[in-house]
Amino acid sequence: MWKFAVVVAMAVAAVQGYGDGAPESACQDMIPRHPVSPQKSPAPYIITTSTKVVKAGTPMEVVISGKSSADTIRGLMLQARAGDKPVGTFQISPNDPFKLLKCSAAGDTVTHKRHDPKDDKQSVTFTWTPPANLNEEVKFRATIAYNGAVFWVGVESAPIKVTN
Repeated sequence: MWKFAVVVAMAVAAVQGYGDGAPESACQDMIPRHPVSPQKSPAPYIITTSTKVVKAGTPMEVVISGKSSADTIRGLMLQARAGDKPVGTFQISPNDPFKLLKCSAAGDTVTHKRHDPKDDKQSVTFTWTPPANLNEEVKFRATIAYNGAVFWVGVESAPIKVTN
């Protein structure tokens, strides 16, 4: 019985995943290192942007929302990508349950901090600034966790054209 209790406790701890955000090892594939597989069903989340065309170096807003009020966000990893490369930088408020992670460059990825489940949100907004020299199409790509055992990888926005 004791061994069973230890195994169950370890499994519960593992399913909590990375309560302090995505690890740098997830930078490329954006797959959290949870001991369960991502959901195969369509994600109940959408990524929208404040514009479809942005001038390089000009900030814009990115919003991730659940499709219903029940579709809250517990965990997150968000990047703007030109091809497979994270680009640009995000800005976040110190009071947000999110933090910046360095994948290719400082601030190019947003992930979550540890927070109380009562602070899960149905919608989150970030400010992103493309590099001053970028002149190509980007998509925002996210891994979104409803909880440690239920998450979706590869949620994408419509393309955004960055111009000089």
